[in-house]
Formats: sequence, C-alpha cells, structure tokens
Amino acid sequence: MRRCVGRPRRAVQTLFVVALGGLVVGSSAAQEPTQVPGFLTLADAVAIALDGSTRLGIQSAQLDQARAARINAIFNLGPDLSGSFTTSRSTRTDFDLERGRLISFTPDSIRTEGSRFIPVAFDEMVEPFTIDQDETSRFTQYQLSSNIRLFDGLANYYNIAASGDDVESDELDLLYLETVVQTNVIEAYYNLLRAKLLLNVSTEAVDVAREQLERTQALYDLGSAARSDVLKSQVQLGQTRLELVQRRNGERQSRDRLIYSMNLFRSTPFAIDTTIAEIPSIQVDFEAEVQYAIANRLDIHALRKTEDAEGKRVVVARGPLFPTLDFGYRVTWTDQESQFRFGAQQNLNRSWFFASNWAIFDRYRTWTNVTQQKARKRIAEYNRRQAELDAMQEIRDFVNQLQEAQERLVVARENVVRSEEDLRLAQEKFRVGAGTILDTITAESDLTSTKAAEVEAIVDFLIARAKLFRATGRPFSQL
Repeated sequence: MRRCVGRPRRAVQTLFVVALGGLVVGSSAAQEPTQVPGFLTLADAVAIALDGSTRLGIQSAQLDQARAARINAIFNLGPDLSGSFTTSRSTRTDFDLERGRLISFTPDSIRTEGSRFIPVAFDEMVEPFTIDQDETSRFTQYQLSSNIRLFDGLANYYNIAASGDDVESDELDLLYLETVVQTNVIEAYYNLLRAKLLLNVSTEAVDVAREQLERTQALYDLGSAARSDVLKSQVQLGQTRLELVQRRNGERQSRDRLIYSMNLFRSTPFAIDTTIAEIPSIQVDFEAEVQYAIANRLDIHALRKTEDAEGKRVVVARGPLFPTLDFGYRVTWTDQESQFRFGAQQNLNRSWFFASNWAIFDRYRTWTNVTQQKARKRIAEYNRRQAELDAMQEIRDFVNQLQEAQERLVVARENVVRSEEDLRLAQEKFRVGAGTILDTITAESDLTSTKAAEVEAIVDFLIARAKLFRATGRPFSQL
C-alpha cells in the first residue's frame, strides 16, 4: 500500500516541477533583453518608447472604437435591406375516404338503327369501399424588403455629428498622449544623464581625496604632518568612496527607470550622450505661455470636442419627443404547388408603406434621458475648465522651475571657479605648513558640492524646459 500511495505523490511532484520549469522558461523567453543601440541618443529612446507604448496602444484601440461608432451612426441614417428565403414541403393524409367501384352494368333499353343495336340506358352495379389518400404540397418564397426612417427628430443627424466629435477628441488625446510619453522618456534620459555626471563628480572627488592622502602620508613620513592629519585624510577618502557607491546605485536605478519609460522589460547594455550643450538664458512670459497653451494644447482641444459631442447628444436624447416617419418597400415571389391553394401557383407581390409612430407617454424615460445627458454636458464643461486651470498651474510651476534652474546655474558655475581656487590655495598652504588639513578637506567638500550643484541645475533646466513644452503644447522639435 505504501508503494501505491508513494508513486502518485512522486508523479504529482514531477508534474509540478515540469510545469514550474515550463513557466520559468516561458517567462524568461518572454523577457529576453531587447536590442537597443549601443549608443542611445535621446531621439532613439523616444522612438523606442513610442513604438512599444501600451498606453498609446490602448488609446489607438479607443480611437478605432470611436471610428467604428461613427461609421455605425452614418449607416443608421440610410435604409436597411434584408432578404429571406423560405421553402417547405408538407404531406396531408385523409383517412377512410368513401369511394365506389363499378363492377358491371346491363342496358335497360336498346335502340336499333338498321342492323345495329345501340344501348340507350344502363343499370350500373357499384361496390362501395374506403381508402387513405395522401396530398403533397410544396411552398417556396423569396422576399426582399427595405426600410428607411425619414424623420426621427434629427436624432440620427446629431448622433453622426457627435460621433465625429468623439473621433476628433480621441485623435487629439492620442497626439497629446504621445507628448506625455515623450516627456517621460526625456525626463528619464536626463535623470540618467544627471546620475552619470554626478558619478563623474564623485569619481573625481575620490581621486582628489586619494591624492591628498598620499601627500599627507608623504609629509607624515618626512615628519612635517601629524598622525591626525593622515587619519583625517583617510576619513575624507572613505566618505568620498561611500558617496561614490551611492552615486553608482543611483546611476543603475536611473538606467532602470529609462528602460521602464521605453516600455522594455530588459535591454542590452547601452551608453548615452553625456555632452551638454550650452544652456541658453531665456526669459519666459507666463501670460504668453498660458495663452499659447489654451490655443494649442491638445488635451484641452480634445475636451472641447468632448463637450461639443455631449451637447449634440442632448438633441439626440430629445428625439423621442417627436413622431417618427418610416417608409418601407417589399417584393415577394411565391411558388405554391398544392390543390388547396388560392390563386395561381406562382405570383409576384410588391408593396410599399408609410408608417408613423409617436410615443405620447413613455413613463418619463425621454425626460430622464434628456436630464442625464444635460448633466453629462455640464460634466464635460467642468472637465475642460479644470484642465485649463491645471494647465495654468503646471505652466506656472514649470516657469518658476526654469527660472530657478537658470539662476542656480549661474551661481553654481561661479562657486565652482571659487572652490577650485580655494582648494588650490588650501593644498599649497598645507604643503608649506601654513594651513591645516581641515582647510583642505573643507575645500575638497565645497568643490564636490558646487560641481554637483552645477549638474543639478543643468539637468533641472533641461527637464523643466521639456515639461514646459509639453504643458504649453509646443512641439519638441523646438527643444
């Protein structure tokens, strides 16, 4: 019994391991590293993100759905055409029908004409009997009919117009979503640039601290420096190395975020462009940017189209308040083979009609639909107004960030020059014994901080400018 129980358990365990292995292989195959250019430019990253964006795919499918709804609304205006074919065969059986069979007859009288005898009357002898009789009928009919609604309170016409506005709204939303995807990629790309530049700053700081430790150790060996100076230099080198570890981790995280923004699971190793163009000094007019955004921002235009569509659907909801008028035409060809038919065996019937219907009382359904649609129109209006307010706040924030980044960049560059000179003087003083190691360490930390501040200001400026372009609806080709 133990063997019988143990074998099924081992079999189940084997199946489980095989299934789990298949899942692991399948998932690993689905997440193979995607080939990206070895030197990834910003344009390459944006192109990859736009090509594989699931958000754009969802919006594209929604656009296809809106276009199909518009086609459906257009064809609802035209006539419909339907055809039908019917064929049947039926057999009718009549039971116990009375019939008579003639078995003999004799003439009652004979008339002579010359030599001929002509019988004049007969005496018939008939034998009665009953039978079961089958009657088979066949029926074939072809029918072609068409109906068109001539008037429905203009509901169909306004439904077509509303569907067209929905299509335009989804098209504008798709274009705006492309700018959002581009902005996310640009921000992730520049953040990776920030991480790489800060990593370079930390690497330089480690080199400077190591050189200072070597100088201090040499002076200590010569008896010109104290043991505490060597220890302080060692501590400074350890601190810069610790910061270097953090920068490396930040660089890896920024790379992963860029891969995620490009809608990739994994990617092959790549390098990015770390050269920084000259940052221009620009003055941004907030009011002008707001007016440009209201006139050109795509999502606001999309919300306006949605508002127009909901307004037209109010007229559609009022359609049942009016009578409808329909026209129909029908052609029927019939072939009926039966002894019980009425008329000819084959006939062609043609007919047309006008029909009108007016729902005098529908338990307030039309009134309720009109009320609900008016509420949807107000909601669309409020959404559009809220989007305009949000756009103004976004523009205000990005303009402030842009101006702040420019001011920080000017100050940071000036401090870098001062910190380099301060470090040179502190090292020279320490070499000749006129300064302390603390002055040198402080100068090293100040130089690292000012260089990092310069990098932060540059990248913040680039990101704020890209976000401002997205918020105002300006094309990224002007970046």
